[in-house]
Amino acid sequence: MSPTLLALTLGLLLHIGAAQAVAITIACEDNLPPFSSGPSGQEHGIVVEIIRQITKDLGLSDAIHLFPWSRVYAMGQNQPNTLVCAMARTPERENLFQWVGEVIHSPPVLLMLADNRQHLPNDGRLDDYRRYTIGVLHGSYQEKYLLAHGFTALEPFASYTQGYQMLRAGRIDLWAANQLTAFSTVRQLQDDPGRLLQTAFVFRELPQGMSMAFSLGTPRATVDAFRKALDAIKHDGRYQKILNQNS
Repeated sequence: MSPTLLALTLGLLLHIGAAQAVAITIACEDNLPPFSSGPSGQEHGIVVEIIRQITKDLGLSDAIHLFPWSRVYAMGQNQPNTLVCAMARTPERENLFQWVGEVIHSPPVLLMLADNRQHLPNDGRLDDYRRYTIGVLHGSYQEKYLLAHGFTALEPFASYTQGYQMLRAGRIDLWAANQLTAFSTVRQLQDDPGRLLQTAFVFRELPQGMSMAFSLGTPRATVDAFRKALDAIKHDGRYQKILNQNS
């Protein structure tokens, strides 16, 4: 065992007892492929599998609950001992949660139909897209970012499936989305994202991945235990195996 992995393992063992003493509610966003989706009892996805591995290592229940994002976020803000499976670590959220670590790397982007590549800016400045209609998930950090930058031609949608359907129907010019979730949604609808979509813009000022976090009322020892467990599976290859199996 390498010195780094040995240190992570020993640190993890020191925190397991504290984590086991706390009943944790695990709240993941529903219909967020490839991170978390599926009916109750059949939850699946990259983040779901990562959490199952961590809870197994810590000897905890792996009961995962899928809810709409608004409920997940509210639980994370108001309910002690709640784990929010994955969300963007934005400055406004920094002090509202206890952060465990990044669970997936996937940048927020503006996507366009590949057929429109000659008519829309490609990899331009944010201002270049101001006069185009942008579909954005209601309540998302992308929506807040665009509103803060004075964008007014925004069309909110309630799910990624709805956002893609709006793009295909020509109701919006651009689709603001998490890249992996957008591509996974398109595949679930039996379309080919590599052929139909093109990335027009990457929000490089926004978080480039999704992180796991606990509510503020959670004991620090529990947060530390999950952080060390996440670090351990990243270092010993199990994290990459989960990514490969769900790619």
